[in-house]
Amino acid sequence: MKPSKVNWYLLFKLPSAWICGVRLKSIEASKSQVTVKHRWINQNPFKSLYFAVQNMATELSTGVLVMQAIQSQNQKVSMLVIESHSEFFKKATGRIRFECQEGQKINRIIDESLRKP
Repeated sequence: MKPSKVNWYLLFKLPSAWICGVRLKSIEASKSQVTVKHRWINQNPFKSLYFAVQNMATELSTGVLVMQAIQSQNQKVSMLVIESHSEFFKKATGRIRFECQEGQKINRIIDESLRKP
């Protein structure tokens, strides 16, 4: 998977994320990084990044690692978000980076789920 291909995918399949500026910056086997720049289109009334945009970016940072793990297995697998947990430490302004460093754990879980009958 390449960041440019994923970003094109956003444009055509998830246009609201693309319009809000959510972009995959890097992806490796063990981690991914997504950025979004605080702009007028994605801000809330308190002049910080709207929660939905933050959630799109966090979901993309984990989702691309899941997609990559599934792609390496050459099997059809359906993905579904069943839980989301977030912690916020300060007001989100400027360029915000979202990272997922759980790639090895994701690979292990995908392997285990495909081995189960």
